[in-house]
Formats: sequence, C-alpha cells, structure tokens
Amino acid sequence: MSKLDCWIGMGTLLVGAYMILETLTMDYMRLMDDPGPVLLPRVVGMALVVCGVALTVGGLKAKKKTEPKEDSPEAKIRQKKMYMMLGSLFLYAVAFSTLGYVLSTFLFLAVTTLYLSSKRTKKHVVQVTVASLLIYVFNLLDIYRISRCFIARRIFSMKGDEINGCFTCEHN
Repeated sequence: MSKLDCWIGMGTLLVGAYMILETLTMDYMRLMDDPGPVLLPRVVGMALVVCGVALTVGGLKAKKKTEPKEDSPEAKIRQKKMYMMLGSLFLYAVAFSTLGYVLSTFLFLAVTTLYLSSKRTKKHVVQVTVASLLIYVFNLLDIYRISRCFIARRIFSMKGDEINGCFTCEHN
C-alpha cells in the first residue's frame, strides 16, 4: 500500500457516507415487512465505508514503496492493458443497445477474461463460449417465466389467468 491509498480510501469513505445519508432522506412508501428501495444502496454504502476505512488505515501505515518507473516495460504493459480495457468497455456500451444486455455482457466478460488471463487455452475459450451461449439461449427461451408458470400451475393449481403476467401457461 502507498500513501495514495490513503487518499483513495478517504474518497471511498466519503462516497459510502454520502450513499448512506441519501438513503436516510429518501422518500418512499413504507410497508410493514418490506425494506423498500433503500436496502441495497444502504448495504453498498456501508461496504464502501468499511473498505474506505481499511484503505485509509492501510495507507497511513504504509511505508514508502518503490514503484516501477513510467518508462519500464512492465509499466508500458500495464498501460496497454488499461487502454485495451477502456476500449472494450466503450465497445460494450455501444454493443449494449444493439445486442442487448445478455449477449453484450457475456461477450464483454469473455473477451476481457481471455485478454487478462495469463493462460489462453482452447479449453478456456470453449468454456467461456459455451457459458455465454447457454445464458443467451436461456434468455431467448424465457426460462424464468416458463418455470414460474409451471410452478404456479403444477404446485399451486392456479389457472393461467390467475397468474400475473404469465402468457406462456398455455404450454403444458
């Protein structure tokens, strides 16, 4: 850790505290057992505060480290990887609107995983490709809605019109 980590930790701590404060002032309909829309931002804010404190304390305890110079080959490789990741993130944002969430997300993850991994074997490529295609096919088949409909009809003996938003119940 370095002294820069101390400053990054303070920034993370401030962002987390801001998230928690915003959830305390958020206006929403309160139900008896429902935590509402503030639960996840509050949990993330608390996690950011904990990480910020850890980074700040680690940065304060840090001794001066010798970091590689900007001209070293190691620094140039890291810089190249950073620019490649930035470019792939931009392509992901562009592909998101045309390919949709599932396909573009898994293509992005596959490409970045293969690019950043130290070993690029055929087995690794096949695994990432199969996982991406399976998720895409499951999304196309709308497995969630079909399984929800199946459970509602078979287990709870509900009719198709009693199930909210289930238009696939005609399939037995």
